[in-house]
Order: sequence, then structure tokens, then C-alpha cells
Amino acid sequence: MKQVLVSLLVLALAMTSVFAAVDITGEFVGGYNFNMDKDGNWTSHIMGQDGTGSHTTKLNLGVADEDGVWSVTAEGQMVADGRLAGDISIDMMKLFDAESDISVKFGLSMNDEQTVLRAYSNNSGKNYDRFRTNPNGLWANVDVAYGSLVEVLVAGAPKFTSATDDEAAIDQEGGDLAISVKSAPLDGLAVSAGWVLNGKDDNGTGSDGIVGGAVDVNVGTLAGLDFDLGVSAAYKYGFATKQNVVAATVYGGVDVVSLYGEWAYLSNDSQNYLKVGADLNVVENMILDVFFGANNVTDFGNEFFVGGDIGYTVKNVTFQLGLEYAAGAADSYDLAGLSIVPQVKVAF
Repeated sequence: MKQVLVSLLVLALAMTSVFAAVDITGEFVGGYNFNMDKDGNWTSHIMGQDGTGSHTTKLNLGVADEDGVWSVTAEGQMVADGRLAGDISIDMMKLFDAESDISVKFGLSMNDEQTVLRAYSNNSGKNYDRFRTNPNGLWANVDVAYGSLVEVLVAGAPKFTSATDDEAAIDQEGGDLAISVKSAPLDGLAVSAGWVLNGKDDNGTGSDGIVGGAVDVNVGTLAGLDFDLGVSAAYKYGFATKQNVVAATVYGGVDVVSLYGEWAYLSNDSQNYLKVGADLNVVENMILDVFFGANNVTDFGNEFFVGGDIGYTVKNVTFQLGLEYAAGAADSYDLAGLSIVPQVKVAF
């Protein structure tokens, strides 16, 4: 954890010392999970020990020049093995002061998984539409877009080798290529498609490649209604294990309340995931949400979960309490059983 904190702070200080006119943004999210298992045993740990999802202790930083020519971001997962990811992006059109609807960006990324363009409305945060690449140290990417009509992202990482004690070179896991495209021709309509050369399936067993796509249609926006009403769907296929993943979400609401329901199917595990949630905006600056569902509805009694969050924001500081009971695998807070999670978020 200390290494992540030091790395992020050094990066921020270095960028501010080299570039005078910069904007710095970021957030710290931290908390504890007090968990009682089915046998009544209490344990506690730092929030996010599995390092997945948005409910994890982390420190993120963003540094960019005021003209939007370049940006540097760093994301630190402070519990899951002290993970640190970051990227550098340069907008070539802004660099040369070119007036055009065309955008061309070059970047370098250091992370476990390269992100592809996505149109799916991921309300539940489970990322069933995510394309997982092989874990590589350094990615190079180019992003070309023409307004919101079409955007293409191509990213690649080499396959590195290292030497053993006897200086015999051995291959390391890595080497991948990701190509994705996204189009939003109308406000309220978006489609995307992607392909990964190697990648890995959602269970992490590996794959010879992944292909798929997604669509999101917000009828409320398209029709100019005063409320949201949308449907989104995603599909992907892993060639090695021949796994099909299908996800569909229905969402909608008004200013006071927004609702969503998601169903996902993973063919290899015959898993039918279901989650229904609501976000309530009854008081300004207040967070209030509830959710329930099951990791597999065919075994609902052993796989259901239910929970919610309540919090309040004062001057960019959010105090929040999360609750979840999971009969099987937890949906949000790491462990099965009852989780009580006090947490704090500081944005700057």
C-alpha cells in the first residue's frame, strides 16, 4: 500500500514541477469491511481485498495541461497486491492547434488489462461486456475519432522475455492486440464492437481470442422525453473455452429515482446472473441506493444477495455506509455473509 501511495504522490509532484499550468484532479476512497460469516464469526479487513469493482480502497490522480493537449492518470488499488496502473495521452490535433472534427490521440498505458471501447450501459458495475486482455506491462494505443459518429481504438503490447539465473531466455505471459470501434450517431443511441487477439475469459482461464459487441438505446433521450427509458445488450465469445456471455439491461427513471435491472448468462457455468437496483435522489448531496439479486437464479436460495448504501457529501468529502448480505459470493463487498462497510471518499 505504501508503494502505491508513494508512486502516485511522486508522479503528481513531478508533473507539477515540470509543467506550471496544469489541472490536478483525483480521489481517495477508503474504508473497512466488518464481516460476519454464516457461523457468526466476525472479521474485519480493508475494503476491497479482492481488488474488483468500484468498492475498493484506492487513490486515483489525474494531471492535465489547461489546453487539453496531454494528460497523465494513475490509478492505485491499495489492497489487491498494491496494483498501480497509469497512462499518458497526447491529443495531436490540439498539439498543432488544428481545427477539425477529427480527433487523433496517441497513448501509452501500463496496466493489467487494456480497455476497449464500450457502448453497454453497465449499471450494475459487473462489467459483463468487458474484454479482458492478457496482463502486459506496457501498451501503446492510438485513438481516432470523427466527432461522436465513429471512434476506433487500436492497442497492442509486445510479448516480453526475461532471463533465468543461467541467462536462458524464457517467455513471459503477454503479447496481445485489441481493436475496437464505437459509434454514437444519435444522442441516445450507441453501438460498439471489439476483438482481442489473445485475452482471457471472465473466469481468468485464458482464451485464444475474444470477439463481441454491444448496443445501448435510450428511448427517453431519442424521443425527447422528460425521463430516461433505455435498453442495452452485449455479447462476447471466447474462442478457447467456447464461452458465450450475454448481458441485457433495462434502465429508466426521473430525477428523484432511477431503476435498473440486469440479466447475464455465462454458458460454460450455466450461470444466470440477475440484479435489480434503485438509486434514490430524495435529498441533495445524499447517496441512497438499494439492490438485490442472485449470482445464479437457478440456485437462488444459496446465491442471493441484498444490500444498499447511504451517504452524504460535504465539500467534496463523502461519508458512506454500505450494507450487504450475501448467501453465496458477495456482489459488492468482498465476502459472503453480512458486511458492514463504513467508508470515506475525498475528491479534489
